[in-house]
Amino acid sequence: MIKEQKFKIIDSTNNEAQRQLQTENPPKEDFVIRAEFQTDGRGQRGNTWQAQNAANLTFSYVFFPLQMQVKNQFQISQAAALSVVEFLKKNSIENVSIKWPNDIYVGMKKICGMLIENSVSGHYIKSSIIGIGINVNQSLFRENLPNPVSMTNITGKFYNLDEKFYEVVSILRQRLSLLKEGDFAALKEEYMSNLLGLNRTLIYSSSGTIFKGVIKDVDQRGYITIFNENTLSESKYAFNEVNLIIPEQKKNVQ
Repeated sequence: MIKEQKFKIIDSTNNEAQRQLQTENPPKEDFVIRAEFQTDGRGQRGNTWQAQNAANLTFSYVFFPLQMQVKNQFQISQAAALSVVEFLKKNSIENVSIKWPNDIYVGMKKICGMLIENSVSGHYIKSSIIGIGINVNQSLFRENLPNPVSMTNITGKFYNLDEKFYEVVSILRQRLSLLKEGDFAALKEEYMSNLLGLNRTLIYSSSGTIFKGVIKDVDQRGYITIFNENTLSESKYAFNEVNLIIPEQKKNVQ
């Protein structure tokens, strides 16, 4: 069983993982930092991750790849995203997809966010901190969150967090172990089949321009190719260079 450390309250599970990796005798095997509440939970693009105390799953899985080159680091993101997709589907959540690069959506609402931070040495990844936040039992959200949803919002059920934590970590651990076999083609195929917006017209913004676009590909480095229906041309974007515009929708707020 993977080593787990659980905190009732902490600044950020990713921060704690970083601190432990920077000690004189850092861990050398995969481990997990879990928290009931984060005072400074972090998301992508410098955003904060807001979650109700002891209502959701917030944890960081620290992964030590075996000779994984830096150029393949996006495969960690793919494996993590697909792990949460598999977990949700096993819990009877339908219409689950991956919003590039690794947010997890149900319909057009966000149920999970991730922050992945890699440490590298030369051409190889030394360690990867995979921070994951899944909305589980929280039913009300702050007004400034654009499109949140939780498992309990969808199913009406209340979940045992310990049980669901071990379930999703088991799936994640198995998928990460497969990365060591290097079958990236199968990983990409599954990732693309679960991608929100693949071969579907949605609205995007880039450099102040709003356009109708269709996702055509995501390459090995994580760059996304979108066909612009306004200009009838394809463009490749790095992370933060293009954003999906989410339609306004009714929310449960507090």
